[in-house]
Amino acid sequence: MSAKHKGKGPQSMTANELREGYSVWLTKDYTWSTSYEDALRTEDPDQIAKMQEIADRDVEANDVVGAYFIDIDPESNLPARYRERFRVTGPSKDLGEEIKKD
Repeated sequence: MSAKHKGKGPQSMTANELREGYSVWLTKDYTWSTSYEDALRTEDPDQIAKMQEIADRDVEANDVVGAYFIDIDPESNLPARYRERFRVTGPSKDLGEEIKKD
């Protein structure tokens, strides 16, 4: 089960995609996207409750893992904490690149 909503101000839901391990964000149509630009950012209590419901369902279905709410800085529209800002930029290596062996 995901972490319960505790934040104040705009919130988003993040997790990791279980099969590939990529960071994902819940979108306004309640699907998961690897693009932070698609993330639903809201203060609406009804949307926050629905986000929790969807995250719990998808964690239970093993579609995502480690779902939790993040605080969003209302001025920059980016995650308020360093850890989540780092996750927005993703890994420094292209994970789709084939590993070459010598």
